[in-house]
Amino acid sequence: KRLRFAQVTLMTLAEGEINELHIGLKGTMNALFLKDLANKTRRGQRGRVESGKIPGGKSYGYRLVPTLNPDGTVNRGEREIVADEASVIRRIFEDYVGGKTARQIAADLNKEGVASPRGVSWNASTINGNKKRRNGILNNELYLGNIIYNRQSFLRDPETGKRRSRLNPEALWVTKHVPQLQIIGHEIWDKAQAIIAKYASQRRNKRQTRKRLLTGLVRCGCCGGGMTIIGRERYACSARREQGTCTNATSIKAQELEQRVFNGLQSILHGREETMTAFAEAFHEEVKRRQTQTASQKTVVQKELLKVETGIKRCVDLLLHSDAPMESIRTTLEELESQKRALNRELSLQTEEDKIVLHPNIGELYARKIGDLNSFLQNDTTKHQATEIIRSLIEKIVVSPTGQRGKSDVVLHGALASILAYASDAQSGLVSSGVGRVFLVAGAGFEPATFRL
Repeated sequence: KRLRFAQVTLMTLAEGEINELHIGLKGTMNALFLKDLANKTRRGQRGRVESGKIPGGKSYGYRLVPTLNPDGTVNRGEREIVADEASVIRRIFEDYVGGKTARQIAADLNKEGVASPRGVSWNASTINGNKKRRNGILNNELYLGNIIYNRQSFLRDPETGKRRSRLNPEALWVTKHVPQLQIIGHEIWDKAQAIIAKYASQRRNKRQTRKRLLTGLVRCGCCGGGMTIIGRERYACSARREQGTCTNATSIKAQELEQRVFNGLQSILHGREETMTAFAEAFHEEVKRRQTQTASQKTVVQKELLKVETGIKRCVDLLLHSDAPMESIRTTLEELESQKRALNRELSLQTEEDKIVLHPNIGELYARKIGDLNSFLQNDTTKHQATEIIRSLIEKIVVSPTGQRGKSDVVLHGALASILAYASDAQSGLVSSGVGRVFLVAGAGFEPATFRL
């Protein structure tokens, strides 16, 4: 509709001009074709499962064994057990049944340098997985010799375009027993599942989904890995907790960390009304300078365009009323037309910008907004927007141990650090690095005397 309103015709190589017939009828036909193709693909995959083949990807402990069919095609559904990886799987089940947690098992494997399924460090979630979705080492029924198909389906979100997985009812699952792929015995499997069921029912094991102000931005100062919430309220190094590969035992209360960042923002930016007024004046001066420069450049381009149009007119007159060589006139005319198009493009880019006017009492307004920052974060209406603005200014927050129990150093990286650096002048002892401006957030607040690197 927008293209037709703009008098633009949409053409394709296969169909020619696109009209309402293609948008409506062919769009529906294509959607039905894709749906039918998906059903046929799933039916083919189910047939492979019924014949003892695995239609999906490779699981840890197995390798692909492609074979040639009589007609020369490749059969890719066969698997065989990898002895070294199978011994690791048996060890994980034995240790878990013996009383070790998934975190302890992951830490032991990492210390011994055992390769993980993805070739990096072992993680507790790699071992635990998800009980409902039957993934993870301890929940993978393929180790028991069972192929389970159609556990989940994928749908595309119409707003984001991303694929989302959804768990299918167990009544729709397709199971096939393949004894040649069994690695774990039924006895040890049942013991492991009983332990999983026991701990999964405890309330403290329920995953917290609340997103805090700094979620995903906090980093460990020792290993560089992420720090996640433990015990509902403290940030701790996830690499130490989940993998055992970090020595940073420092943790910090989420509320304390948020308050330190918030206090720094509020105390340093407070009392900068004169700076904001000076900024408004400098901003208007810069806008005025750019507008003057743009107008000057526009005049030059317009004069050059007038010359080119005069040249084009002369060439046309020569073509119509002169006996001069036609080829040379055409060449000159093409060059002038090319110059005219380039000048018109340049002229369109130099359109005069609207003058941006800042609030006349910006200093007073600024002070009021800084004072209201905490109320913006507490108000349900403005909390989301205020949180997103603050998060967009932060690249990362690095928490490092100080050697004193219960105390930690916090370093802020990103655009917010640069803003605070400018606002705090030279009192904070800031330096520039390859990744931007950084400064240390003091323990109780942002008193300039406590700033250090």
